[in-house]
Amino acid sequence: MDTYDLTIIGGGSAGLVLAVAGAKLGKKTALVEKHRIGGDCLWTGCVPSKALLKAAKVANSIRNAAKYGIAISDATPDWRRVMKYVRGTQHAIEEEHDNPERFRDMGVDVIFGDGHFESSDIFVVADTESGETRTLKSKKFVISTGSRPIAPPIPGLEACDYLDSETVWDLEVFPERLLVVGAGPIGVELGQAFHRLGADVTIAQRSKRILTKEDADVSEQMLRYLREEGVTIRLNTSIERVTQNQEGIDVKFNDSENGTVEQTFDNILIAAGRAPNVEGLALDKIGVQIGSRGIEVNNRLQTSVKNIYAAGDVIGHYLFTHVAAFQAQLLLRNIFFPLSNTINYAVVPWTTFCDPEVARCGLTEAEARERYGDVDVFTLDQSDVDRAVAEGETHGFSKVITSRWTGKILGVHLVGANAGEVVHEYVLAMQQGIPLRKLSGMIHVYPTFSSSVWRVAGKWFSESTLIQTLRKLFP
Repeated sequence: MDTYDLTIIGGGSAGLVLAVAGAKLGKKTALVEKHRIGGDCLWTGCVPSKALLKAAKVANSIRNAAKYGIAISDATPDWRRVMKYVRGTQHAIEEEHDNPERFRDMGVDVIFGDGHFESSDIFVVADTESGETRTLKSKKFVISTGSRPIAPPIPGLEACDYLDSETVWDLEVFPERLLVVGAGPIGVELGQAFHRLGADVTIAQRSKRILTKEDADVSEQMLRYLREEGVTIRLNTSIERVTQNQEGIDVKFNDSENGTVEQTFDNILIAAGRAPNVEGLALDKIGVQIGSRGIEVNNRLQTSVKNIYAAGDVIGHYLFTHVAAFQAQLLLRNIFFPLSNTINYAVVPWTTFCDPEVARCGLTEAEARERYGDVDVFTLDQSDVDRAVAEGETHGFSKVITSRWTGKILGVHLVGANAGEVVHEYVLAMQQGIPLRKLSGMIHVYPTFSSSVWRVAGKWFSESTLIQTLRKLFP
């Protein structure tokens, strides 16, 4: 039996942060991973999708190079070479950051294999490297096993060779006709990427708008941009049946506008939700509670068993790599230091890396009005940002929601080139309670995309409720 201070189950973002921290603090640490170090982000999520999006953006830029005065005769993507680039990116990151030997050199006992709890302090692993069954006794455990894509109950789907966000990276033949089921971040990103690489893409969405977690104005604009680019998007659409045959996959749609429509595709990509990876761990055996979204934890990320914690996708709160890392930092303090801290999700940014990018932090306008009543809303079109004009990237806008009198930032919604970078200035302001007006007092380099922050902040001095009221009182 091997004994540890900390055993981490799952080698994704949260698990790796904790493993490094545990080793550096001199704690005997084990990291158990079923497949590969790096988790979904490296192998089936953030990294391959962003590499694919870059290749797609390059293809699109070449295709539209004439607007910059550049003539290019051929811009035909080669799918095999695109995937070689994607895999090269993954392996470069693996070698530099997620190589198991790197963690072993730090003192982490990295164990590959499937395992389960025997008791609250015993975890048994079938070690695939040694071929032995190992019994791990640990003072503390952290479960960070992540999540997996799930498929909706569409008649005939299970009989089809459909793709999801994990299996799409094994695709060898590029599909000329692709149906994407789901218009959330994954569906929109991959749908646009495949379209730009040459596929005829249709995105089917059950609800009335795409990117339903975003502000309504964001969803509306992105819908328009994608349709203008040539992506077919079916809203308020259900799929009644799919049938695979020699010609492809026949799909029977039903929507409120067109009724029943049938169409044939080469592949179907499912991007309609995820489920936590809790199977096989025997959590019920030791009393760890599992809810509808995943493992239930308190605001200290502690499960119903006091020496077992959980973080990342497996708990179902904000399924983002950066949130998992944030949770791991809090767990580090709670496990190894006195005076535990509680998690605070008040300021959580995220970005959908379509083109233009969509970044958000805080409340939508509807959420802010529901919670606070009247609010101030400041907007700036991307065509008013000189750097965006210079680069021909004028799609998009900034939208900032604040409290009426103090200018406290309640929500930020950005659509535009580099939105995922620009948003962080707002995130810091929200985290530190800095009102919008004060951002105009910081010198911003010109011309940059982040100068949009300075422009929006300057609007507070002319358009805010407080200034308008003062003008009426003191004309």
